[in-house]
Parts: sequence; structure tokens; C-alpha cells
Amino acid sequence: MSSFKDITIKEDAEIFLNKLDRNSLLIYSEASMKKINFTNENTNKINWHDISKNISDINCVINNNNKINQVVSFGGGSAIDIAKYVSYKMGVRHICIPSMLSTNSYATNKVALIDGGNKLTMDAKLPDCVILDCNLLRKSVTENLYGLADVLSIYTASQDWKIASKDINENMDEDIYKMSSELLCEVLDFISNNSLDEISNNIEQLYDYIGVSGHITNFYGTGRPESGSEHIFAKKMESKLDVPHGIAVSFGIILMSITQEMPVDNIINAIKKIQVLDASNLYGVNNSIIEESFMSLIPRKDRYTIIDRVYGNNNYKSEKLKIFHEKYN
Repeated sequence: MSSFKDITIKEDAEIFLNKLDRNSLLIYSEASMKKINFTNENTNKINWHDISKNISDINCVINNNNKINQVVSFGGGSAIDIAKYVSYKMGVRHICIPSMLSTNSYATNKVALIDGGNKLTMDAKLPDCVILDCNLLRKSVTENLYGLADVLSIYTASQDWKIASKDINENMDEDIYKMSSELLCEVLDFISNNSLDEISNNIEQLYDYIGVSGHITNFYGTGRPESGSEHIFAKKMESKLDVPHGIAVSFGIILMSITQEMPVDNIINAIKKIQVLDASNLYGVNNSIIEESFMSLIPRKDRYTIIDRVYGNNNYKSEKLKIFHEKYN
């Protein structure tokens, strides 16, 4: 199976984008455009915020751009997911230019979009090419570190997989489990043994780690190896606030590892070191939101996790919230 490594090239994003012609459709984020000098008036371009992630709006884009032969994404996970879906449905080439490493979307064959108010994970395909511009990515220090949350989530997702194997006899793929566990250990060592500046400036290593977490899910066929109860929590928090995915997932990792009765100090230390939660209050995250999100969690029908065990046991969950506040604060 092809991976993001097979399709990655190093190129100057600004030069590439300014050469696009009328046969291309550029789906971008406004914040990303501010990081380059974009002067191209020849190509078709759409700010993803103008269409949002609603499938009905995206389908209108598809119907109105039937003469293009390639889609180019320039931005973070949202711009990339929309472009992946558009190119997949139209059967045209997709060139992906991440301007930040906030998610592993550049390395997966799935997209997260909205249909009828519900957030859905849907099939798409890998980009045909990913342009890695390290100088560009260095302008997104905080966002790049957010992407590590999708690697650290292996900690709780792996335990959820063990719980599902024990409780409902779900099959565990030992090779995939080993692959994801080794990636987690390598990333925890990377965080532990380097300063924050060294972590932030090692763009190629971050790109590789975050991308591999996505490739593992492609290889397995679902997000099970790196997406469990912590992502269910993140989805609940994200339904209440417009908060970066990495922040929501990081809170989920801490809370759900406590709920799983897993050792939590090392994972908390890693999350604190990369400072992904330092700005969480700027997005409206507070103790009330955290508690409401946690207490209202319901099991996901297609993903058995620790939530299935504790659902309805409010006394147990209240005890775990107390431990969370003691450990995190």
C-alpha cells in the first residue's frame, strides 16, 4: 500500500501556487494565504470557510467546477479534507500542500465532513502528491505540535482495543498493534529527549511521525489503532466549542487514560511539554466544558471503548474527574 512518504516531494509552495492555471481548483485557508505572497489571478480558488465542511455545499463546488483537471489544497486539515473529497468524487488529481501539521489528514484516505449536522468519517483517497515546504511549516509552530496529539492518542486507543478484545472478542491485529505501539514509544522518547525548540524545529521528523499515524489507519482499514475513547471525547468537546482538534484530543487522552486506570504521569508530562493545552482557555475551554463533555459521553456504535463500560456510572466518572483535576492542575 502506498504511503504519504511515496508521494512526498520537497518544493517551494509559494512558487508552485503562483504557477497554477485555470485548469486547477485551489482550496485554501485564509490564514495560510497570509504566510505567502500569492499573486496568481489565473487559477480558480475557494476559501474553504466560504463553503464550510458541509457535503451539500461541497457538492455545489463539484458541480460548478466540472472543467478542472486537478485540485490543490493549501492549509490544514479542513482544506485538505475538502480537497480530498472533491478530487475523489471528480476523479481528478489532488496536490496537497500542508501549511501546518495540525492533523494527519495529508497521510490518510479518509475525510471528516458534515452531513445534516452530523460529523462523518468518509472514504476518499490519498493525495496524488504532497508538497513538503519546511520553511512554510516553520511558520506554524503551535499548530504543528497539535498534530502530535494524533500520535499520542495511540496511548488510549490501544488500551480501548485491548478492552474491546476482552469484552466483545474484537480481533486485534498484532502486527498493527505493534506498529502503532512502537510509533508511540518513539514519539514519547522524541518529546522526552529534546527541548521544545528542538521538537518544533524538526519539521521533517514531525511530518514523518504525524504522517505515519495516518498511514497505520490506512493500512488497517479503520482508525481503531489511534482513535478510541479520546477521540469520542474530542468530538463531544468540538460540538460545544470551535477548538483545535489537537487540544480536544489531548484533554481526551488525559481523561480517558485515567478512566481506563492507566498510568498517566508520562503522557501528561509529554502533553504539557509540547504546550498544546497552554492556549486552551482562549478557545473557551474551562472546567465546566470539560466536565460536561466527559459526563455526557455515549458509546460509539462501531467503536467499543472504555466508554461502553462506564456509560451510566456517574459516580465512577465523577471520581475520575477528581483525579483529572488533581493530576492535570
